[in-house]
Amino acid sequence: MMIRYILQRIMIAIPTLLVISFVVFFLIQLPPGSFLDAKIAAMELEGGVDMAEIETLKNTYHFDRPMIVQYYYWITGFVTGDMGKSFETDVEVTRTLAELVPVTAAISLFTILFTWSLAIPFGIIAAVKRNSPLDYSLTFIGLTAMATPAFIIALIFQVVMQSLWPQFDPTGLISREYVNVPWSMAKFADLLKHLWVPVFILGVGGTAGMIRILRANVIDELKKQYVLCARARGMHPVKVILKYPVRVAINPLVSGIGSILPSIISGSMIISIVLGLPTLGPRVLQALMNQDTYLAASCVFIQCVLAVVGILLSDLLLAVVDPRIKFGGK
Repeated sequence: MMIRYILQRIMIAIPTLLVISFVVFFLIQLPPGSFLDAKIAAMELEGGVDMAEIETLKNTYHFDRPMIVQYYYWITGFVTGDMGKSFETDVEVTRTLAELVPVTAAISLFTILFTWSLAIPFGIIAAVKRNSPLDYSLTFIGLTAMATPAFIIALIFQVVMQSLWPQFDPTGLISREYVNVPWSMAKFADLLKHLWVPVFILGVGGTAGMIRILRANVIDELKKQYVLCARARGMHPVKVILKYPVRVAINPLVSGIGSILPSIISGSMIISIVLGLPTLGPRVLQALMNQDTYLAASCVFIQCVLAVVGILLSDLLLAVVDPRIKFGGK
């Protein structure tokens, strides 16, 4: 039953992703002008237009062909693993992804682990100790964190760190003295010393939101009859909470995987700019502004693919976590 369900979802996902890829490619080229127009304007400001270079760009990237033809060359290359080159830097898109995705993915994955490791226990505690001073304290901290934009937290954090620890630079992931140095234990330790900064800042808001969601769901489950029956049978209170209510209440966290996977490679764009992180987000923003179609479209489309895969994974995990969910059930 599960294999059949997965095959059905894959068959639906293929035409869906094909439509999404065309929409992404179209939207990136929707603003007036093109990269070629911007290139000509930049050459005119520098003193002259190199027509040979312009013709080379036209022939290489098919700027003189209709958009549907340009899309065909891009999507066929994407499917075969050739994502083309960046219009602006003339660097292979795959090389850009290879340089920036590992750092972005590491920050995102550590942020997810940090968020879940705090949100799950604190959400359960807040539900069990509801309307207590601890619950009110967690509520106040959570609402404050959710209401404060992450980039504001980053700016405040930088000011505080400059006052308390002036010799530590919270921006970037590597100290200046290790930038051009080969990898060693000292450089890896310096990376870990900087890595916790974006993880903490990005995780604050997400942790607060998850705590509120999990708390509300656990409280709702604790009021149901099966919990009262389990307690009446003499089951240990901790086992009652972890085996039944938490297993059901955790569903929203599992279903959120569909939105988590795309963020693994995109990261937080504003935080990356504020902290000067070498992640993919600012590079994609620059590509969108410059209409660097191959780079921007490839990155955005990969996020769409991850979103579709994430939704499928979340559906499968929901069936594992919650036995009430059945594949093909009516």
